[in-house]
Amino acid sequence: MSDSEDSISAGYEACQAEARRVAGNFWLGIRLLPPARRRALAAVYWFSRRADDAVDGEGATGRRRAALDAVRRDLERSLAGAPPGPEWAALGDATSRFKVPVNLYGRLLDGVARDLDPLRFADWDSLRSYCFGVASIVGLIGLRIFGGDGKDAEEAAEELGYALQLTNILRDLREDAGRGRWYLPLDDSARFGVTREAVAAGRAEPGFDALVLATAERARAFYGAGPRLYRRLPRSTRACPAALAGVYRGLLERISVAPRATLDGRVRLAAPRKVARGLAGAAASMWA
Repeated sequence: MSDSEDSISAGYEACQAEARRVAGNFWLGIRLLPPARRRALAAVYWFSRRADDAVDGEGATGRRRAALDAVRRDLERSLAGAPPGPEWAALGDATSRFKVPVNLYGRLLDGVARDLDPLRFADWDSLRSYCFGVASIVGLIGLRIFGGDGKDAEEAAEELGYALQLTNILRDLREDAGRGRWYLPLDDSARFGVTREAVAAGRAEPGFDALVLATAERARAFYGAGPRLYRRLPRSTRACPAALAGVYRGLLERISVAPRATLDGRVRLAAPRKVARGLAGAAASMWA
């Protein structure tokens, strides 16, 4: 095995180890993939984490912007065949092996960069644009690794990305509000009379439950894209996105039953229920 192959192999192992250690929901899904595809998706996860960590790190906006710029430079080096480390070598190999359009990585970095500044979204259309840049783009990258293509598959992956990101927004509502971030559309917030400041303080204003339920209903509609996506994937890869969707939909249903749980911190599923939801989603995908 050449030095280059050693570096790629080590990079894949490091990416998988990180996903296994810190991303329980994600790892539950990708472990259902064939080995080569699992390694590739772990490399994409590792890259996404580098971008998120740069934006969410400590320090002033300028310092965090510089950190994200460094990620972009390392990406460019990797895609040019000069990776700065084993994990980057693995990402480059995955990109080539599964013919991932390289512009998708840049678009993901552009989406993540929006979190460098205080965010406010006037309406769903503006929030949709953000969700596309940070979640649907990841779905489009994953689509290539899953072995799917075509306009119908891309549209379904995009919509499922909206569903997952809206679920994330509800799950992390109070945590994000405390950091000055408010991801719910301002027109919805005003209609239900809910403010970021109250959520950050853990206080439920009169319309809080209704706002959470309206957002959950929007996400629920986008989860309907799941079966459309699975039908356009090889049977060997359907279980992965279906398991992920199953876990996140379980989170959404828990939030829908008890909207104010989001004020107590990040909502989670107990491990047995998480596994059950993931496996149920995976099983259902085989009949899509």
